[in-house]
Amino acid sequence: MELCELGQRVTVTKARSFAKAISYRIWGTLSSVAVAYVITSNASLSVTIAFWETVVKIFIYYAHERGWNYIQWGRKNEIISK
Repeated sequence: MELCELGQRVTVTKARSFAKAISYRIWGTLSSVAVAYVITSNASLSVTIAFWETVVKIFIYYAHERGWNYIQWGRKNEIISK
C-alpha cells in the first residue's frame, strides 16, 4: 500500500503489476532483438531469442514485483491524523 496526498491508502492490484510487466517487456523485447541481431546477424534467430526471453521475463518480473510487496524494508508506516 502507498499513501496518497489525501491520507488515503492505495493498494496496488495484481492487474496493474501485470500491465507494468507487459509494458516493460515490450521495450525489453525491442532491445533484445537489436542486440541478438548484432551478435547473430540473423533476423529470424534474433526474433526467436527475443520472443522466448520475453515470455520468461514477464513472469519473472511479475513474481519479483509481487514478492517485494511482502518485504517491509524501506517502508514507513505512518498514522494519518485528520
